[in-house]
Amino acid sequence: MSEMNHKDEKPKKMPGFGKPGPGGPGGPGGSEDRIHILESMPVNKAIWKLGIPTMLAMLVQVIYNMTDTFFIGKLNNPNMVAAISICMPIAMIVQTFGNIFAIGGASLISRLIGAGERENANHAAAISFWAALSICTVSAMVGLIFIDPLLSIVGASANTMVYAKSYLTVVLLGGPFMGMQMALGGLLRSEGATKESMIGMMTGSVINMILDPIFILLLNFGIVGAALATTIGNMIGFTYYIFFYLKKKGIISISPKYFTFEKQYYANIFKIGIPASLGMVLMSVGMIVSNIFAAGFGDIVIAANGIVMRVTSIAFMMVMGLAQGCQPIMGYSYGCKKYSRLFDTIKHAAISSSLIGTAFGIIFYIFAKGWIQVFMIDPDVVELGVRVMRARALAMPIFGVQMILMTMFQSLGKSVESLIISLGRQGLFFIPSIIIFSNLWGLDGFIYSQPFSDVFTTMLAVVLFLLMRKKIMAQTSEGAVDSIA
Repeated sequence: MSEMNHKDEKPKKMPGFGKPGPGGPGGPGGSEDRIHILESMPVNKAIWKLGIPTMLAMLVQVIYNMTDTFFIGKLNNPNMVAAISICMPIAMIVQTFGNIFAIGGASLISRLIGAGERENANHAAAISFWAALSICTVSAMVGLIFIDPLLSIVGASANTMVYAKSYLTVVLLGGPFMGMQMALGGLLRSEGATKESMIGMMTGSVINMILDPIFILLLNFGIVGAALATTIGNMIGFTYYIFFYLKKKGIISISPKYFTFEKQYYANIFKIGIPASLGMVLMSVGMIVSNIFAAGFGDIVIAANGIVMRVTSIAFMMVMGLAQGCQPIMGYSYGCKKYSRLFDTIKHAAISSSLIGTAFGIIFYIFAKGWIQVFMIDPDVVELGVRVMRARALAMPIFGVQMILMTMFQSLGKSVESLIISLGRQGLFFIPSIIIFSNLWGLDGFIYSQPFSDVFTTMLAVVLFLLMRKKIMAQTSEGAVDSIA
């Protein structure tokens, strides 16, 4: 298997591996079209061909994430809004287990398809699906068993505990579907099926948005209605993905017959998936720390901060969608050693993400008050929300570069660099800065800790990329160097 012992740019095949299976590159139907996109379509066109569906899916995902907050906000109860924000990091931890296989599995699968190893890609896909299903189920059960102490740890107060427990119980009951929707979406993107990945995500999100006003306002379920809508949406999105594979429309297969316990698959999935998912875990920890410090300034600050996180996630998810759309191109190009195409992809994606981030930064800074008032009209929440949103907007022009480079390291199987960036944003910069800044400058320090961490994480990502690029250029022939310079 060429990617199982990947060393720099000279992959070695292991005994018994490395034989392309039937239906690989040049296979039937839609799979052949996807291989053309990954291998020979002009880079800028390929980026948007794969990126736009993913970005649209992410946009709908953001809207659906904001829908809960919007309709709960109409009840004009800041404690309910705060409760949803408090539950978010726990739900993200369940998603993290799906994300291990969405990113680690997708990275390996893209490189194997690029190397022409269809059979091995099937093994990686089956492992990613069945292992993710088992782990997401167990993690949700653990969350339900320890729900009370977990909510106390993440910052639930006497005012928010009842609401948070009601919401989180329902969300965790649907936890396996939440994690598996993420895992399967990543597997589809790994083979360039970003349109199908978009449809699954959008279907679940649209269902959620339709059910929210019905459950929350019409049936008067309140915060439980928001959780029910989310769970049902995740179940429907998961069902779409399963039918895609049952109809055998993919290049890869998740059939149990391909499942194996051979350790090299797990090692290659985990070496990328775990560092990437540690970033999500640390993001959850960062949110927990943020909620704890926000609670020190009052539950109103938790509500304001939660609304800003939901709104500004529009820019975050759009850039992430572009990065995930580029992932199969970068992984495939690296797998078949087309370094010129790889670096062209990175350059075009970085420029595009910066433009997107700048546009959103300007919009959020100028219209901050209007954005907050969409969700809540409480004057204290609005005033605090404006301050937080304008601070976050300052770092948006450069945030996209960070996301593109982190996805690039994951796509190339660069576990060390991926781990450093994943740990850097939350563990190295954000958590220490929110602790130090909040103690030194109070609420202002709390507000500016996140943009500070984004700026320094992006600088770190650029340095790691330049070092990697220099190494590849040094190992490439003079003619190839000219083509990627």
